[in-house]
Amino acid sequence: MRVDGPRIANKDQLIWIADLATHWGRSDPDKIAIVFDDRQLSYADLDRAASRLCALWQQQGLRPNDRVGYFGRNSELFYVVFFACAKGGFVLAAYNWRYAAPELNFVLSDSRPSVLLHDAEFAPLVEQACQGLAQPPQRLNVEPGLREMLDGPALVPAPRTRVFDEPLAQIYTSGTTGQPKGALSSHGALSLFRDAYAAMPWWEDWAPEDTVLSAMPNFHIAGIGYVIKALGVGARVVHTADPSPSNLVRLSVQQGVDRIYMVPTVIQMVLDELAASTGPVPRYKGIYYGAQPISPTLLQSAIDTFGCRFSQYYGMTEASTTHVLGPADHDLSQPQRMKSVGRPIAGVSAEIRRVDGSVCDAGEHGEIWIRSDMLMLGYANRPDATAQAVVDGWYRTGDGGYVDAEGYLYLTDRLKDMIITGGENVYPVEVENALKAHPMIKDVAVIGTPDPKWGEVVTAIIEFRPGTRPGLEALRAFCKERIAGYKCPRRVYATEALPRTPSGKVQRAAARKDLASMEGVA
Repeated sequence: MRVDGPRIANKDQLIWIADLATHWGRSDPDKIAIVFDDRQLSYADLDRAASRLCALWQQQGLRPNDRVGYFGRNSELFYVVFFACAKGGFVLAAYNWRYAAPELNFVLSDSRPSVLLHDAEFAPLVEQACQGLAQPPQRLNVEPGLREMLDGPALVPAPRTRVFDEPLAQIYTSGTTGQPKGALSSHGALSLFRDAYAAMPWWEDWAPEDTVLSAMPNFHIAGIGYVIKALGVGARVVHTADPSPSNLVRLSVQQGVDRIYMVPTVIQMVLDELAASTGPVPRYKGIYYGAQPISPTLLQSAIDTFGCRFSQYYGMTEASTTHVLGPADHDLSQPQRMKSVGRPIAGVSAEIRRVDGSVCDAGEHGEIWIRSDMLMLGYANRPDATAQAVVDGWYRTGDGGYVDAEGYLYLTDRLKDMIITGGENVYPVEVENALKAHPMIKDVAVIGTPDPKWGEVVTAIIEFRPGTRPGLEALRAFCKERIAGYKCPRRVYATEALPRTPSGKVQRAAARKDLASMEGVA
């Protein structure tokens, strides 16, 4: 069964990302675009800073399609860099600041940035990661280096013709083969964010008067897209690098936040924070979430506390948001509907397909395929992976699910074994490769196990070699030298022998079934 979202009208009249700050800066120059800590940028300030940075990079010899790397925590300056890249045709490669040195080395080798902007705190790690690169980038601290570049007279960058299918962002997604892949999002795809949501019937209540809080990481397509949607309607964005529940509550009250994105895990944390406090409660108009469904119990508690509307987003780096479960569908009298991730947004079509590629009937389980105006151009430097993922314009998500008779999508499993922990995606093979480097580990299977706080936690089932076994914290410390902390196992079990296929391949599903009989490692 195929389900189509609404059509995006007047795609030839869209406001390009490169012109977004210019558009609002001209209509209301003093209107605040972004607030970060005690700093703020008006739309005119944002446009002026991005134009100056773009012009300086052009003067330094950067050309269209050159990469600009960014390795840092959330900052308002990230969006100055983003809009500068849009104006100059440069490609912004956003890296996860939690990468360990080997991971950063890989994405730098893959993306080959001409310029690498990074937080000063990461300078030693960046120095280590840049060793051995064939083309070391020009490195610059975000503070104070980048800010000093922006301190000067206005400059006008060389004009460029806007091209829909030129790459603008290279966002890295975890790889099923153990290495991340850089998904290329185009100028046109990112520019359509605003129009795709404007075409949805429940979108009309977003307004220039709104204040939107963004705590999602800049290296996530969801984080970038959420800010683009807010700036697209001329709203005020409160940006933060501190996603702690106490800070979210503080900023929401202090800044009069109307809209916020939180995964269900964080919604629960915020409710716990408020329950332990005597302070004021944020008065949101809308809460937006993704990464995992929200339970009816949690939804009821959140509605009782905030009294606002809720929407769930489903998507992936390769296709951005594809489905939304809107406010009208967050009806506690229909608990089955609450298990859905919604219907396609404007510009998106979805099909459930069988193994042979034929389209499933309503209610029949299969693989989710997506066609979208906002689909990635492909994986950078990976034509083989692109050809496997995108077939005749349709993206194979690797997720399993079914569509009901009304076109609502339900997820049933993740065909790629991906673990979602606290809203972050982790592929088992990344963790397995890190653990296998330990001299006391013979083999390992990594799975996700349910957790009330994180949704799932990374769990390692290890076949140890004879001798002294390392403890959980020792294993976590070992992993943290090789992979980001959120990917490291929070639970470890020991087994005498992992289940294997006749060819010797470890069977994760079978190992999961044997957990109850295994010894936990403290």
